[in-house]
Amino acid sequence: MTSKKILWPAIVICAILVAGVAYWLISPFWISNTVEEALPIVPTSEEMGAGIITTSTVETVSQGSFTGFDAVHYGSGTARIITVDDKTYVRFEEDFSVANGPDLFVGFGKDGEYSKKSEVGRLKGDKGSQNYELPNGFDSEKYNEVWIWCRAFGVPFAKAELR
Repeated sequence: MTSKKILWPAIVICAILVAGVAYWLISPFWISNTVEEALPIVPTSEEMGAGIITTSTVETVSQGSFTGFDAVHYGSGTARIITVDDKTYVRFEEDFSVANGPDLFVGFGKDGEYSKKSEVGRLKGDKGSQNYELPNGFDSEKYNEVWIWCRAFGVPFAKAELR
């Protein structure tokens, strides 16, 4: 009789854990997040206070269009590597869209091979314009693709070949 009393709480706890993991894995399929980030240009407070308007120099280093890998892992839209003054960013334009999934990250690859060491951040949203600052010393010249990668399952969702 006592073994049945001990077994029920364990079953309930396991059921709660399984339900939580299942929700984390499948909720991205119906939850969408649209991001609308402007270009990363910020005037200094001195410029704003003095009424001086300066324009940061935005240069496109390379760009490409996202494509998916299959009917479940798909993406579209424009990715650009840009420099703004002395910083470098990966920029997804307003037309960006990707299949949502768990644990998605932005990273780089070369010639169809994803580099896990190149991840620059968790994907902010499955739609819309987004900026990801590249760390100082990051050599974007080593890569020719921007990837959306699912860390949880180790699968690609989309990539943009840069030109």
